[in-house]
Amino acid sequence: MFSRRYASTFITTIEFRTILNKNDAIELSYHPKSAIPLGSCGPRQKSLILPLVWLRDHCQSEKCYNLPTHQRKANGTQIFSKSAVENVKNSQDSITVKWKDGHESIFEVDNLIERALKGTKPQSSGYVELWDSKTLKNIPKISKIGLEFRDFARNLARFGVVIVENVKETAEATEELCKSLVPVHDTFFGQFWTFSNSATKDEPAYEDTAYGNDGIGPHTDGTYFDQTPGIQVFHCLQPAENGGKTVLVDSWRCANDLKKEHFEILSHVKIGHHYLEGTPAGSSIYSLSEEKPVIEVDSSGNIKQIRNYSRSLKNIDLSSFLAEKLVN
Repeated sequence: MFSRRYASTFITTIEFRTILNKNDAIELSYHPKSAIPLGSCGPRQKSLILPLVWLRDHCQSEKCYNLPTHQRKANGTQIFSKSAVENVKNSQDSITVKWKDGHESIFEVDNLIERALKGTKPQSSGYVELWDSKTLKNIPKISKIGLEFRDFARNLARFGVVIVENVKETAEATEELCKSLVPVHDTFFGQFWTFSNSATKDEPAYEDTAYGNDGIGPHTDGTYFDQTPGIQVFHCLQPAENGGKTVLVDSWRCANDLKKEHFEILSHVKIGHHYLEGTPAGSSIYSLSEEKPVIEVDSSGNIKQIRNYSRSLKNIDLSSFLAEKLVN
């Protein structure tokens, strides 16, 4: 039976490599930080190609980096001319690069590898809870009285929805609550607005099926904006005499379920959404969002956003779908 000891990452070799120009990168060979059984050969050696321009850009010396603000000091337009290297030396756990302009950069190997490889694997959060009607019996509720932002944020981040109780049924009270929690994002409707299925003295009737009497089904709002709403707040000031139910769906749960099928096309095929309004005279509004997929993912495959509202879809161009299918 092996006992265990814990070892930090250590460098075995460094060699120059060529990507675009001769010797414009180094190859770092190292044994990764790991628990290594005594008497074993340890984890397999790994290697990492580091372009010299990347190393110069990621230098965190006092001359190049403002640590309190996490901002670079260097001028990016000069980064290539400053990436000529005089020599590279290493100890077991660090690399020292002396540049031809006289500057010296020191990189701790663990920190260097973490920054170079961060995000190469999907980082799914264990805090977010996917739900459906069976697993989420009751929507999380908190009271406006003594409201703590921490409690609000915790529930919203975990479930994507939270009900705030004890808010007066007025537009002013709703707006006050919103501004006490988060900055309000402006739109062509304004930062904050009231609406109904008919015009009022304070608000016109918008030409949008969402403001009518017909049900529109589960959807996401603002699909016609390049930056769709992050948090939306709804407050029913006057309940409907009949109907008016609010249906909530966990879109991330839907996207996760769709990973079994259709996920590729929904996350890669880009479609357009628009909002077009022409009456009353003088109130023309046109908003357009192009080339956004239904499921947007980041470079690591993590779901970032869902954009799904069939009523605001533009005409779907068939040429991109059928081009490879057509046979002369």
